[in-house]
Formats: sequence, structure tokens, C-alpha cells
Amino acid sequence: MFLNCRNTVVLVAASIWVAGCSPKSPSGTTAAESAAPAAEPAAPAIAAPPAAPAPDLGETLTAHRWQLESATDGSGQSLQALFPGPANRLGIEFVDGQLGVTGGCNRLGAGYQLLEPAQLQIGPGRSTMMACPPPLAAADAAIAKFLTGTLQAELQGEADAPVLRLSAADGAVLTFNGQPTPETRFGGPGVRAFLEVSPEPCEPPAPAERPCLKVRDRMFDEQGLPSGTPGEWRALPEGIEGYTPVAGEQHVVRVKRFESPGTAGDAPTVHYVINMIVETRTVQ
Repeated sequence: MFLNCRNTVVLVAASIWVAGCSPKSPSGTTAAESAAPAAEPAAPAIAAPPAAPAPDLGETLTAHRWQLESATDGSGQSLQALFPGPANRLGIEFVDGQLGVTGGCNRLGAGYQLLEPAQLQIGPGRSTMMACPPPLAAADAAIAKFLTGTLQAELQGEADAPVLRLSAADGAVLTFNGQPTPETRFGGPGVRAFLEVSPEPCEPPAPAERPCLKVRDRMFDEQGLPSGTPGEWRALPEGIEGYTPVAGEQHVVRVKRFESPGTAGDAPTVHYVINMIVETRTVQ
């Protein structure tokens, strides 16, 4: 049987033409895979911002005054004895290695050291021996009992509003809100001074945050005895921070004097902060 050579040539040519018109695919892929769009490159990972450094415990303690906010015993029950009343809110402060209690009746204090990790070791306590009303006496006893031995110390809250949490071995927990000390606010240690406050009224030239006071400078020697001649009486329209006059009493107070630079050539602004009342005299 003989083949038709002309038809064979046509069939071979058609096969070649079909093969030439088919889309070429890379080795190992199909035509559909080759036609798919390329995948978008992965977005570069965004690095997280570095964490803010933890506040230094020692520096934070001394840069703030700490006011008692809450107190619970080992069972989670409130220690009500530590809250004698709104006029006497207990607090603590840390100055030159010494811890002092504020807001109570007697002046309580003790030396302290910071231990790792975040422990507050408190030395033997000391106290004045004033007779106090029962609520204040109970508050003094309760805070003195807590501030002994070694306490766990933890800072919480934000840097501009820190919270100090102190925990005792028996499970009692006290939390304190921190407020910047005058030294922190005014950027310096201040100067110690003594002022005698007159019971006579003082009219301020303009509304002020604190009561206007009539005061004069006083001086004391190293033994705490009066010395020199008292200064002239003068008005103190801005008053003394932390001090409230008492009707029928005349006081000599120890204060810290701070100066803030004046603006636009004005004189520096003087600010007084109460440290303690050193003399009290009853007046009629």
C-alpha cells in the first residue's frame, strides 16, 4: 500500500505550527501558573519603639512626698486606724537616708536602706512623746508598726504621677500617691529660715491660693535658742505653703525659702514652704 506523501507533509507542518503557537511555560510550571501575577513583596517589619527605662527607685522616693491612699492587712481588710480623719492624712518622705512620717501627731522617723531586688530595709524607729487624742495615737502606733524590718517596694503608675506600693511580710499592703517635693519643683534645696507669724489679720492685695500672713524674720543659734533681734513685720500675701494659721495662737515656724527667676527683668519670686512649727504661744 502506498502513502499519499502530500498529505503527510501537510500533517507534519500543521503539527509544527500548533506547537509554535502554544504559549511557552517555564520548566516545571503550567501556563496558568506562568500567567498569574507575581506576589507582592512582604512589607518590612516595623520595629517596636524601645521601652521606656524603669524609674530609679531611690531617686523617685526622694523626689516625692508620699501620701497614704489605701491600706489593707493580710486578709485584704482595710486598716482604718491609719486614717484618723481628713485633717490628718498620713504620709512618708525620704531625705538623706532618713524616712519620716507626716500628718500624724508625733514626729516618727527611722533610717532606711534600699536592697535588691526592690526592698526597703528600715532601721530602729524614733518618736517624740507628745500626748495625742485616741485616733491620732492609734494612727501613730499603726504606721510605726508597719514601718519596721524589710518591706517590698514597687513603683506603679506614670512617671508624673507615681504610686508607691509597700508590702510587709505579714501581707499588709500600703499604697501612697507621690507628689513632687518643693526641691523637685523649684530645682534646688532651698534655704532654711524662721518666721514668726502674727495673729493679726493681713489683707492680700489680690485673691491668693493661701491666706495672707503678717510675718517677721527670727533667728536661732545651733542649740535652738533665740538669738539676734527679730526683723520688722511685713505682709506675706502668698502665705506659706502647708501652713494654716490657728485662731488664738501665735507661731514661729521653720520654713524653706525658694526663689524662682523673674521674667522680663522682674525680681525673683520668693516661695515659702512649712517645715515645722517650733513655737506656739496662746494669745487673747
